[in-house]
Amino acid sequence: MAEKIKIYPKTLADGGLEFEISIKDKSLFGKKATFSIKREVTVKDSRPVHDSKDLRKITFTVSASQNFSVSAAVMKRALGSFPYSGSKISIQAFAEIKVTTAFFFNSTTRFSLSNHIPSELPKRAKVKSNARQLIDPKDSFNFFKNISSIPAKNQIATIFIMLAGGIILMFNLFVGYHDQMAPEHMTWFYSHYNSDGESSSPILKAIAASGTIAGLIWLAMKQQLRKYMAFHFRSRISKVNRESKINIGKLVTGRSRVDLIDPILRVVACNMEKGKYVRGHGSNQRTVSFSHPNRAVLLYSRKIPIIPKGAPIHNYFNEEFSFKPMFQALYPRQMISESHGLDLVWEVQLIVDDLVDQELIGNRGVFIHKEFYSA
Repeated sequence: MAEKIKIYPKTLADGGLEFEISIKDKSLFGKKATFSIKREVTVKDSRPVHDSKDLRKITFTVSASQNFSVSAAVMKRALGSFPYSGSKISIQAFAEIKVTTAFFFNSTTRFSLSNHIPSELPKRAKVKSNARQLIDPKDSFNFFKNISSIPAKNQIATIFIMLAGGIILMFNLFVGYHDQMAPEHMTWFYSHYNSDGESSSPILKAIAASGTIAGLIWLAMKQQLRKYMAFHFRSRISKVNRESKINIGKLVTGRSRVDLIDPILRVVACNMEKGKYVRGHGSNQRTVSFSHPNRAVLLYSRKIPIIPKGAPIHNYFNEEFSFKPMFQALYPRQMISESHGLDLVWEVQLIVDDLVDQELIGNRGVFIHKEFYSA
């Protein structure tokens, strides 16, 4: 198809682009077609689910040659789609021609605009390869000490979740074992075949389901185990630029039911790559969303020897920190949908030995976008 349709872009004086579309295949003449400027997220996986967004779309009837102009305003929107290539996704802008050759059948050719959209984003500062560690630090805690530190109702809820979850896990594995041993017509839940009619192991399906169930059980327990203290934002940030300085003691506060020994208060920020991929086969096939931290910076960190129980924690932190390293090292947010794109995440963490760590997710909309483009 690429040999049948050619796209020739030309930059205009006002920053817009003019596209000459040359059609070599006369059999396409008279067909319905669309010309689009797209922003696309490509997922780097063996079974990816990509996503794209139209920035401009024009419908036309194919003839030997067409010319389309895309205004500087539309191209300015495309400028936000700076070429990005990370660990799990890449983001690019394309010009695309799609010709309807028959009912429900389309032929497509596209042209990357990476070399025709000048990026005004300065080179990012270097970061350490510890994004996962910063945004999701290993949580070392003592279960019995933690559960004794939370209110009685939360202790009961934690034990109930743990016991009920354990029963569900064991029953699910038992069902998987039964269905593995039983003839197909006597299985309870897990079939010996997938939707394509190919052989499939019930016990492996049950093990995969148990992994998902265990993850949900842990998240529910974690919420209860955090009830040893209140931890919340004391005030909200409105707008942040490179020169903004925030007092951590005025930003967050909380009180604990127990003494906090050697607590560390941190502020971290990262770029989060988001997308989807397919896992499983047949009846067990599912689409999985992922969030992968790729670049991260530590904005603030302070350890206090002890914060007595009942004491407002903001009394122990009276220092300012700046978001400037984030503007220098991270990329601005570039999401093309709720599930696909490059997100910008920041959070406040309270890390305490023997107890489940606390975290507060900050509002990502407070950062002034143009500040990322300052040198």
